[in-house]
Amino acid sequence: MARYTDSLLMDGEHVVYRTRQHPLGRIAAARWGILMVGIAIAALLAIVIFNPGGTARDLLGWITLGLLVLGAANIVWVYLHWWAEDYAITNRRVLKVEGLFTKRAADSALEKINDAILEQSVFGRMFDWGNLRILTAAEEVADDYHMLHHAPTFKKTMMLAKQDIEDELARRITAPLEALNARDVEQDRKAAEALASARAVAPPAPAPVQKTTEEKLRELAALRDAGLITPEDYEAKKTTILATM
Repeated sequence: MARYTDSLLMDGEHVVYRTRQHPLGRIAAARWGILMVGIAIAALLAIVIFNPGGTARDLLGWITLGLLVLGAANIVWVYLHWWAEDYAITNRRVLKVEGLFTKRAADSALEKINDAILEQSVFGRMFDWGNLRILTAAEEVADDYHMLHHAPTFKKTMMLAKQDIEDELARRITAPLEALNARDVEQDRKAAEALASARAVAPPAPAPVQKTTEEKLRELAALRDAGLITPEDYEAKKTTILATM
């Protein structure tokens, strides 16, 4: 059972929970076997109580034995199929494996599961079974589990595994953006540090050189000779320069 399911797992995939149909769920499948065993027991009681003789006793005995063997074989066959079932939840999907000799495996990817509807009767809550219907994003039925053993735990584990996949996908999307933002912040920090360092080692700007009175008078005379200022402006400015000596 588990060995066959494990052979279907992909690299990096592992089973997080597994169960099967509740044993009582096989009663309906084994109804003919149960009926035959019941008739055989009734026939055996009739032989003991009424004690028919001769051929009738022998015939009834063979019929009883035949019904008992066939009924028991049917019940055993049904429950061997039940034993071969494996309903497994992995970190990627839900696997439903059935069949004793001919295996049938169906799976549903967790990221495509939209919801799961769980129905439990009074007896289901008492004996821990339920009917679970798995729905895809398109509200289509992905799979049905009838009389699933530990159904609430199965559903809870499945939804938690789905949430883990969605969280991992979100981290993969946001991680490059966070790395890019961190790189930009680091580059801005280094640029600011380089600018501050350059300012710290840069020599101070030289103080402006003060012109002498002689140089100022020469420049003023040159402006007058070039006709850029009038003689009156020259005399007024000259008086101002001489007054600052």
